[in-house]
Amino acid sequence: MNRKQLLKKFLANQCSAEEAKLVFSWLNENPKLLDDLISEDDWSAYIAREKSNKRQGDFLLKSLLVFFVFGLLFVCSNLLQDTANQRTITSANRIKEIYYNPSLRTKEIITADESHIFLEPGAFIAVYIKPNLDLRQVRVLEGKVRFHVAKDPSKPFVVQSNQLMTTALGTQFTVDYNSRSAQVTVQLYEGKVRVASVDETIAKILKPGQQVYAATPSQFILSDFGQYAHASAPHTIERSGAVVKNANVYTYPTTMHQSDDWLQLDETSVSEIIQYINHELDMPVSYDSLLVRNYRLKGRFRKNRLMDLKDKTQLAESILQLIVEVNPFKLEKQQNTYILKPKK
Repeated sequence: MNRKQLLKKFLANQCSAEEAKLVFSWLNENPKLLDDLISEDDWSAYIAREKSNKRQGDFLLKSLLVFFVFGLLFVCSNLLQDTANQRTITSANRIKEIYYNPSLRTKEIITADESHIFLEPGAFIAVYIKPNLDLRQVRVLEGKVRFHVAKDPSKPFVVQSNQLMTTALGTQFTVDYNSRSAQVTVQLYEGKVRVASVDETIAKILKPGQQVYAATPSQFILSDFGQYAHASAPHTIERSGAVVKNANVYTYPTTMHQSDDWLQLDETSVSEIIQYINHELDMPVSYDSLLVRNYRLKGRFRKNRLMDLKDKTQLAESILQLIVEVNPFKLEKQQNTYILKPKK
């Protein structure tokens, strides 16, 4: 198939994801292909549909519009491949925004929740952030992206890259995804994130200065990156142009007590319990703060002296199960995150 035939196939939204990437590479190398690809009549019709008050043949405008249209087609073609997996981000969560960075400079995006996303050259993402969604979600489709997540303990921030899910509540990290080799690297600069496979067969908790490299969905390589010095006092370290800070120390509520073997809750508010689950048990939970504000929980839970991620997950699930048993709530699970909702 020659280039002209593939371009026509792409415009008809009939090509595969790999063919779509090839078209993107052609357009990056030679943007003048846009003039051969779409006629002036097509552009006039498109501008009329968008109710633009300026009809112009500005080449930069054409480039931006075409990259948006092509990006939409490319994202849709990728999303269709994931419909069999219920834990992936699907087209049912309507795309809020799509961003592609064809330039040679880093591009900054500020999302609806005031998170800052920095796209390196060639990066391509889909953003699913709306006030009515249970989760803040971003999908990295290609390239390196740095995230400065706005802190919101009630709405976990989930980044999907291939079969890898990175979940944070408010932190700074990068995700570097090569779609051709399916390799993903996650590096953490501040706070704490949970990196897991979509099927949850494996998961890791990163601390500042750590990274996870995944070549396959079932194999993670955890390591330090750069010259990271461990210390107990809060500090800031500059490394490779990034700022690394120690995470804020979590403060236990006065109604929560624990020993090596037990966790005791004495009329502890549900919101404080969920924050404990988020910060100390590394289990992301989404909830409506107004929904849970008048509810408290009393109970005692057995725990291990040394808690690994599996132990923490089991304890978190036990607490959440008690919450929904004695209160008018129900639990749902989406993309490795529990969502607390009212019973109908």
